[in-house]
Amino acid sequence: MTAPVKPAYWLYQWLWTGIDWLYPPRCAGCDQPGAHWCSDCQRVTQRISPPICLRCGQPNRNGDVCPGCRRSPPSFEALRSWAAFQGPVRNAIHRLKYHKNIALGWWLAEALGEIFALSGWKVDLVTPVPLGLARLRERGYNQAALLAHPLALRCGLHYEPRAVIRTRETLSQVNLSVSERKLNVADAFRGDHRIVGGKVVLVVDDVATSGATLNACAEALLEAGCRQVYCLTLARAL
Repeated sequence: MTAPVKPAYWLYQWLWTGIDWLYPPRCAGCDQPGAHWCSDCQRVTQRISPPICLRCGQPNRNGDVCPGCRRSPPSFEALRSWAAFQGPVRNAIHRLKYHKNIALGWWLAEALGEIFALSGWKVDLVTPVPLGLARLRERGYNQAALLAHPLALRCGLHYEPRAVIRTRETLSQVNLSVSERKLNVADAFRGDHRIVGGKVVLVVDDVATSGATLNACAEALLEAGCRQVYCLTLARAL
């Protein structure tokens, strides 16, 4: 359930305000100085807003469940995303993913917080899509966690990074077909019943393309006794 914003959120907020004062921010989308998201990037960002599919969150002019979700309902209750994965949003995620820009993760989590507030979802905890050990060692961090943790602080929710774990390494989903993506992540995750049993879980990731990874996470969480799963991503490939 949504709780009052935790004191840690305000501590982080004051910290980043101080950092912004000492080191003026640069735009996450184009790297121009002066703002976290400049007016030019705001203007070209394609926000994802209704009408959308009530389940997968893809634009859908009828504003109900899309044909694809009717044929094969996802394991998660709903997926929502902030913007299309293109232009400045793609640039911002690249900086988050490959440059460990923690301050950027904090700011982008504010955008996710807006989407979460509009969703009306009631959740018990927030968890990031887990990264494989090889990629985690290579990168040194999980970019989904850089979004999920500050989002949890902002929304007053419990953050639990090990609610779902990755049980095996998988190939990069880039350049795989939809069917290949599903096979690639099948049985690649395991939920922890001690953490998620009877709970409603929000899973956070940076980008949703086919939704296969999020769906596989949701399946693992439900098998572990989770009551419901909702998913939130910064961007969506359209």
